[in-house]
Amino acid sequence: MKINWHISQRDVDRVKKLVKEQTAVGNHLICYRKKTNLSRNKSRVTPTAFWHRMVSARITTQNKSGPGTRVDELSNATPFPLSLRKVRSEGSVERFIAEAVRKLRFHDQIAKDLAMNLDRLENRKSESRWKKTLNECNRLTKLVSVAKEREVATYIHETFQGFGPKQSRNLLQMLGLTRYEIPIDSRVTAWLNEFDFPVKLNATVLGDRGYYEFVSDGVQELCRKADVHPCIFDAAVFASQAARPTNKNEEEQ
Repeated sequence: MKINWHISQRDVDRVKKLVKEQTAVGNHLICYRKKTNLSRNKSRVTPTAFWHRMVSARITTQNKSGPGTRVDELSNATPFPLSLRKVRSEGSVERFIAEAVRKLRFHDQIAKDLAMNLDRLENRKSESRWKKTLNECNRLTKLVSVAKEREVATYIHETFQGFGPKQSRNLLQMLGLTRYEIPIDSRVTAWLNEFDFPVKLNATVLGDRGYYEFVSDGVQELCRKADVHPCIFDAAVFASQAARPTNKNEEEQ
């Protein structure tokens, strides 16, 4: 069976208006996504870059992100305090990460997940996943179909701890690899709910992979009708929602 998304001209106009407004004010994230995610030839992903973005994506879960937040300060610190070189040199990776992220909510779980993921990538007692993971990511360095982007997101979701449907896409988008598969986070769900998206959205239901893909199909069809890449739509929504007050229940999920 197939779902037929009915998208009106009013729906299309609202998306176009959102992107036009954010482009007009020089939205830096839109400019960045055009330069990276929409590039025809992207830089190949290295272990260092993958790990950095994995950490950056994981710490956004249930923590506020954006300019001036603790997540932003940690992710963009120079030198990066949780670099691959640094964590590899530590005797207790989990304890080291927990100390570095102690000011964030759920810091112990973040540390546990990231330590487990590093072990999965580098475990010499079993098969290292570095080669497979980098090969999967580097499939997206050329312009590919929605289906291939989704396949790689599914691989991330099924392989790494703490990376559900949203965070797997967040990681790939941070790496500048995806055009269509976007992280449907609290800002996007708030915008879509106000937009009168046909189903009410929240973080709980979006944790289910099948439901997430169903919603993603609708967002992608809306963007296709508006002639806007989903990664650009996401950047516009992020900026438009960032300045609004955020209550405790609307923080990043």
